[in-house]
Amino acid sequence: MPADPPLPQRLLEHYNAMPRGERRLADLLLEDVRAVIDSSATALATRAGVSKATAARLFKRLGYPSFKAAQRALREQQAEPAPDRYGPTLGRLGGERPELGQHLQAEVRNLVATIEQQRSDELGQAVRLLARAQKLWVVGFGDNYSLAHFARSQLIKVRSDIRMIPLGGFSVPEEFASISESDVMLAFAIGRRTRSLRNIVASAMQAGTRLLYLTDGPALARSGEGSLTLKVRSTGTAMFDSPTAAVSLMAYLCAALGAHLGEAAVQRLRRIDAIHEDWGELAHPLEA
Repeated sequence: MPADPPLPQRLLEHYNAMPRGERRLADLLLEDVRAVIDSSATALATRAGVSKATAARLFKRLGYPSFKAAQRALREQQAEPAPDRYGPTLGRLGGERPELGQHLQAEVRNLVATIEQQRSDELGQAVRLLARAQKLWVVGFGDNYSLAHFARSQLIKVRSDIRMIPLGGFSVPEEFASISESDVMLAFAIGRRTRSLRNIVASAMQAGTRLLYLTDGPALARSGEGSLTLKVRSTGTAMFDSPTAAVSLMAYLCAALGAHLGEAAVQRLRRIDAIHEDWGELAHPLEA
């Protein structure tokens, strides 16, 4: 019988405990899990730029007696029909909506797991990336668009020159043409990663742009010097991924950015309030 859980799940479960070399190989495998079937352990180690001993340690960490054992298990799993992504969920719910208490527990677990795995030095690096970018590009496709929109709505309060991709009604390549190595791209990859996201991230890295990548999956392999991946947990109680932890982490980063910018952020917020007042767009308590 195939090993359980499958290789990608094992990689994600152990990812945070892996040293850097093992993570490099794990990133490669999460992007192309069939490489375990199609390649030798030596070839995989060479592709990832790590030693064969590092590869052996990774598979031991994942609970396989050897690379060959992992290869056999994956072949067996690949031979089975793909499971219905939604069938188990519907069966678990029994046709009823999920209990609100269960939903709350899942959201709390997502938040706690996400906050616990953040490193102080990486959060500091993330804030510096957001602060020092000449232009800040906020990117989110599909379900990630709402996360990107929220991030930009908060970031624009404390700093200027923030670009949104995609921008409704405008062609992405024309918007993207002005990106440079002094810019930073904040990209959201919760749930499904689209081809559009892969293309734009690859082009940004070719331009020398640094990347701040928020994801519930693997870190980007070869993401470029000075780039950073922050992991979030998005496990939902029903059919859909939960954005709660990603929103919470982004809200923290925006607040931390404001504190980092200090008086410049305060002056910008006051200027924004003054414009609202001039235009009559702020309702006073007695007028509401």
